Amino acid sequence: MPTANGFTSADYKVAGGKLLRVRLHIVEGVIQAITLTGDFFMHPEEAIEDLEARLTGVPLTAAALRAQVDAFFAADVQVIGADAADIVHIILMAATS
Repeated sequence: MPTANGFTSADYKVAGGKLLRVRLHIVEGVIQAITLTGDFFMHPEEAIEDLEARLTGVPLTAAALRAQVDAFFAADVQVIGADAADIVHIILMAATS
């Protein structure tokens, strides 16, 4: 359920106990703003900003999200503690909460 400022969020513990947290602003089924945080590791660290930018403007469908997240993971980025499916899952969790 969106908060008063139009944002919604969710927390998710992935296998192995790492925490993912997402905060979304959704308008008419499209991501307008997104922030991903948690205790996972990404190298290079600034790549998280690239992922957030890639997801901004994406429709909230599993297929659209998966395509963008898979393309991100195919780049020269290392993610430890979460995978593409985990990220798609938490975004959809936040969108339906």
